[in-house]
Amino acid sequence: MSKKFSLTGFAIAILSFVMSDVVNRGYDPMDETISRYVNLPYGWLVTIGLLGFAVGTAALASSAADRGWGGGLLWVWAGCALVTAIFPADPPGNWANPSLSESVHGVAAWVGLLALAIAIVGLTRRWRREPAWASKARGLTVLAWASSAAFVLFAVAMADAMAFTHTAPLGLAERVLLGLNVLWLALAATGPSKTRFMTAGSKGNVTTGSKGNVTTGSEGHVTAGDRA
Repeated sequence: MSKKFSLTGFAIAILSFVMSDVVNRGYDPMDETISRYVNLPYGWLVTIGLLGFAVGTAALASSAADRGWGGGLLWVWAGCALVTAIFPADPPGNWANPSLSESVHGVAAWVGLLALAIAIVGLTRRWRREPAWASKARGLTVLAWASSAAFVLFAVAMADAMAFTHTAPLGLAERVLLGLNVLWLALAATGPSKTRFMTAGSKGNVTTGSKGNVTTGSEGHVTAGDRA
C-alpha cells in the first residue's frame, strides 16, 4: 500500500508540474522556477504537485527507507515540500523585497532540496551493500550521481539569478533536478518494503522484500520476504 501511495504521489507531482507548464502562459519555463507559476490562473496545479511530492516521499520514508538518518532526511524533504505548498512563492522579479510567504517558501525549498540531496547519496551508498537492493543498485547509483550534479548546477543558476548575470536557465536547471529526484524516489519506492536494525549485532539488518526470499548478506544482513 505504501508503495502505491509513493508512486501515485510522484506521478501526481510530475503530471501537475507538466500540466502547469503547458496551460499557464506568461512565464518562460527556461527561466522561471515551477513555484512561480502558482501566481498564474492555473497555479493550483503547482500546489497539487508539491502536495504529491510530500505525500509520496512521506509514504516512502515510512516504508522503504532506512529508519536512520537517511530516512529522517526524507521526512525533512516531505515536510519542506508541504511547507512550500502552504506558503506560495511571489511573482517573478521580487528578489529585493520578498514577502513573508516567499521567505518561508524559499528557506523550506532550500532546506528540503539539500536534505533530499544528502539522503539520496547516503541511502544509495547504503542500499548498494544490501543484497535485497541488488536489482536496483545500478539505477539508484546512476540517478544519485546525476541528481548530485544537477543540484550543483541548480545552485549555480540560482546564485547567478540572484546576484550575477541573470542569464543562467534557472527554470530548466530546477526542472532537471526535480525530474531526476522524482525518478530516484520512484525507483526507491519499488525496492524492499522495509529496512530496520536488528536488536542484536551492530551490523545486522532485517530487510523485508516483496518476493518471499531469505538471504544472508556478507555483513550479517538478513533479507526476508513479505510472504516468507
